[in-house]
Amino acid sequence: MNMTMGSLDERESEFLERLGRLMEEDGGPRIGGRIVGLMLLSPGEMGLDEIAERLQVSKASVSTNARMLEQFGVLERVGHPGDRRDFYRVAPDAMTRMMERRLAWLRRFGDVVEDAATTRAAQEPVVRSRFCELCRVQKRAVRNAERVLRLFRRKGPR
Repeated sequence: MNMTMGSLDERESEFLERLGRLMEEDGGPRIGGRIVGLMLLSPGEMGLDEIAERLQVSKASVSTNARMLEQFGVLERVGHPGDRRDFYRVAPDAMTRMMERRLAWLRRFGDVVEDAATTRAAQEPVVRSRFCELCRVQKRAVRNAERVLRLFRRKGPR
């Protein structure tokens, strides 16, 4: 057992680190990925203090990142009558929300590429070919993401 990760074993700790690095590679904060990992491994909800203690990070960092993850639709905040603390759990439709977010990004990317394809520079054959390929791949990615999203929505949260 890794003592800095509470009751997580070595493989679980490695999972948190890998997810943290993955989020970091995608432009997000590493701690955000680690929080997602911890919450995915946790059957219930957790308070900010417990998350901070388990990850050995500041409560302020956990609070900031948990709010961001809530905005992304990955986590949801819950409260308890008579308790002013915030607790978080994995949103039941987290995967659907993540896919919706990716799909929205892919669509925005497509708009940018299509606009750029009409520029003077894009009339150059090499550049035009590059933009045609980007558009082709983007459209296929959107279709595939839409298909996966329809599947998620049909099955609903589990």
